[in-house]
Amino acid sequence: MAPTFAREVRRLRTERGLSLTRLAEKVRYSKGYLSKIENGQVRPTPEMARAFEDALQADGVLMALADTPARPIPADDRVLLTYDAMFDHHRMLGYRSDPVSVLAALRPQVDVLSTMARSADDPGLSSGLWLLAARYAEYAGWMEQERGDDASAAEMTKRAVHYAVKGGDHELEAWALVRAAEFALYRGDARATVECARRASRSRSPAIQAVAAQREAQGYALAGAATLCEAALDRAATLQENIGASRYGSTSVPDQVAIATAWSYHDLGRHAEAAAMLDVAVPQIAPAAMRARTRFGLRQALAHAEAGELDHACVLIADLLDDIRQVQSATVHIDLTSFSKLLSRARPAAGKELAREISAILFAV
Repeated sequence: MAPTFAREVRRLRTERGLSLTRLAEKVRYSKGYLSKIENGQVRPTPEMARAFEDALQADGVLMALADTPARPIPADDRVLLTYDAMFDHHRMLGYRSDPVSVLAALRPQVDVLSTMARSADDPGLSSGLWLLAARYAEYAGWMEQERGDDASAAEMTKRAVHYAVKGGDHELEAWALVRAAEFALYRGDARATVECARRASRSRSPAIQAVAAQREAQGYALAGAATLCEAALDRAATLQENIGASRYGSTSVPDQVAIATAWSYHDLGRHAEAAAMLDVAVPQIAPAAMRARTRFGLRQALAHAEAGELDHACVLIADLLDDIRQVQSATVHIDLTSFSKLLSRARPAAGKELAREISAILFAV
């Protein structure tokens, strides 16, 4: 058993033949407090160490141990398991709830975890807490984006990277570039999307390389660069075949390459192909993952509408309206706005009520 300040005080006191009462007189601490010191319930200060050094003639041993945690906490402490389980609950809330509500619970946990990580005595526990803080912060960044605040999303992602590095994980640095590519994609900035994705692809993680290739393809599609888009999609598919999932990003979309391919085809004007792919991919998303089903279900409706199947698209959108209201996603609203514009140009008789409902969602106060 590794020596600690508490154990060494007890050993030396016994070796010197001193009772708690006698040692308490020498160090000028009460017997009750001395008992807590020997049981590791009090962290030693430099002043305390000097007092015990003199009283027990410890030859510097106690001074050396004064910086060692008085009561080491094992790295697999239940606090890690508790917060890990709590993260899954927060993510489940994010699947179905509005981002403002999710963030109200999520942000304080980021602060709590980072504070605990700084003050943890055990290096293993500290590392685990930093990594959990990173996961919480990264997900909070996604919720900020869903809330429509890209600046806060970027800042929270930056914090996540800082925490991950402290925990010994450098993968999140590359993942942050994937997130930057997503911000650019939703802004309609093809060049920035491709540049950020290319930088992310330098990661040593094949999982991140695969997602980076998907974003690169989407950036090329946004610019109409079909050949480059296809090459990036092929690279993404090859990478995805032989890898596991990244620690970060979506866990609710089974076939992310298929979704990215359909998205790219839609932006390239290959609407019928995109619609056919999404008809297969969207039903594979778990029903509980309402945010993802809504996001890609709306893209599915857009593809059908652009392919000339506006009536079918209206049916798909009508089925999504309650979910759109519930998740309150800024990224979903981008595509909903596109559908609203398309609907206003086509002016189908059956679409008037749908158009009113969409307007009410987009301009709700």
